[in-house]
Amino acid sequence: MQKRIMRKILRSIATISRCITYIRGRQFKSLGLNTGQHAFLTRIMENNGINQEEISYMLKVDKTTSAKALNKLQTKGFISKQRSTTDKRVYNLFPAEKLLQVYPEMEAKILETANIGLKGLTNREIDTLLTILEKIEHNINIEWKRLKTTANH
Repeated sequence: MQKRIMRKILRSIATISRCITYIRGRQFKSLGLNTGQHAFLTRIMENNGINQEEISYMLKVDKTTSAKALNKLQTKGFISKQRSTTDKRVYNLFPAEKLLQVYPEMEAKILETANIGLKGLTNREIDTLLTILEKIEHNINIEWKRLKTTANH
């Protein structure tokens, strides 16, 4: 494959990611959320009782970043933390009433952005795109894990 095409593909993915981050920041500012905080909230809604280590891995952020974000979200009243019954060093994360109230609006905005991004694509193209992106994500994840492992040694 040509270098130019490979670089263009990854640049496009990075550009789309930065644009979505900006859009999310604008969309959720009215809810009192800072950039990236919505990602923590959606994962907590989708994975009731997830712990900090699991959410860090899922979002590909370090534990310190997660801890800061989660503390802010708890202070703002979006989430609650409960000590794990199986490991007293671990806290499980749950949506608080405030998150339950705003989540339908968050989800609607997320779907609105998805509709904008996928406008003009057929269902078959969307399925193909998802398959391709999952393969790319898998490959990049392998390299991410390798680098995380070597960085910790």
